[in-house]
Amino acid sequence: MNQPTVFVNQVREQIGQLYLSVEGRKIVEIANNDRARVESFAEAISGDPLFASRLLRIANFAPGLTQRLSTMGQAVNALGLDNLKPLALGLAAFALESTPPSEERFQDPYQMLALRDLWEHTLGSATVAGRFALQLGSVSPIAAFAAGFIHDIGKVFLARQDLDRYLDALAMAREKILPSTEAETLALGMDHVQAGQEWSRQAKLAEAFDQVVCLHHRRLAMLPATVGEYSRNLIAIVQTADAVCEAEALGRGGDRGASLGELHGPLGLRPDDWIASLRAIKDEIEAVRPIFGFHKRAAKKSTPAQGERLIGDQRRGAPQQKAAANGPRGVVIPFPSRADKSADGTKSAPDKLVILVVEDHSSLCDLLSLYFMRHGYHVRTANDGQSALEILSREEIHLVLLDLMLPRVDGFEVLRQIHRTHQEKTPYIIVVSAGASERDRKKVLELGANEYMPKPFHLLRLLERVQAVEKFLL
Repeated sequence: MNQPTVFVNQVREQIGQLYLSVEGRKIVEIANNDRARVESFAEAISGDPLFASRLLRIANFAPGLTQRLSTMGQAVNALGLDNLKPLALGLAAFALESTPPSEERFQDPYQMLALRDLWEHTLGSATVAGRFALQLGSVSPIAAFAAGFIHDIGKVFLARQDLDRYLDALAMAREKILPSTEAETLALGMDHVQAGQEWSRQAKLAEAFDQVVCLHHRRLAMLPATVGEYSRNLIAIVQTADAVCEAEALGRGGDRGASLGELHGPLGLRPDDWIASLRAIKDEIEAVRPIFGFHKRAAKKSTPAQGERLIGDQRRGAPQQKAAANGPRGVVIPFPSRADKSADGTKSAPDKLVILVVEDHSSLCDLLSLYFMRHGYHVRTANDGQSALEILSREEIHLVLLDLMLPRVDGFEVLRQIHRTHQEKTPYIIVVSAGASERDRKKVLELGANEYMPKPFHLLRLLERVQAVEKFLL
């Protein structure tokens, strides 16, 4: 069983264990039983005093409350069972420590900060979404609060399973301008939306909450026709709240933070609508850190430099620095060559393309190669232009996925060399790069590239292009 498959199974097992626990099972059973007394839910939650106190603290962040909630019964009456259920199950998913971990428990201070960032982004998104809904009036503010709290719940399970690999995936997403979901799939075998879908299925959430978890990365224009107006409004509010929190560093969820000018969106909100209250929300969340098992103030040596964002940025050793320290940049994955002979000495007919992935980010390079290998392709990889040219000089390559910004020899020179030395049989070349100007795009096509695909891209779209090319090359 390969590593990504093992990781996916471990995440699913982790989610399943949440609902095998006594507390989790009680929450689901009572919340989905129309005949169950409201008091039964309150009693089940109150069985764990620490969990109950934390859930009450979350509930008190909800918008529009007329009084402070001091008992679980008050919370059920004020928020409603349908809204309190996802908050309770979302809190249980974090499996938070009862007290802040000691220095010995977390030798790497960035690890603790990353977990805290994810938690604060979760609570921040919920609070901002609830206040937007209160201002707009299109959906229930309490429902928006609950939806904001659980929309990225899949990230919690990915991070809990292997925090280092999860953070490396997000660092790759930011550096190479990939959607976080694509980087997670490449690095881990699943993305946080898929993990969230599994959680939502077992939690048996109300339809609107389930749709937020499953569709919060979809553009509103691309939502399925089956999604009703209420859910569309709820998704729009959660998307905007998430973007505001990312842009203003209220915790870190790992996605790209939009600029303030991009956040008007379909809601018609302006920065003035949230900037004034955002500082107060940050202060309130920071004040309750100890209640949720985090240090109230990070130790001096673990405090990031001003402007540094831990989740999704390069940490400790950047991926490229690690690659450089571990050996040469050019790598060939040992797959059988197309030049291999069959048993009778004749050249065997190709059944799949041989793809050369040329990408200087070693993690992305390796992960792209594994993605295409899973679909049956023969793959070579190179981390710089010179290594790519050496592979092309000795092997038959059908298709090249080429980044432009490469060390030693850049992508433009690789294109020149390919068409200088491969005039009889030139491989099909798809340039996959970020930040290229319109002039550069025209230039790569003039130099012989067959297609240009900008980053960020969707893996499925890239696979579809490769499959389309395959029909003509083999």
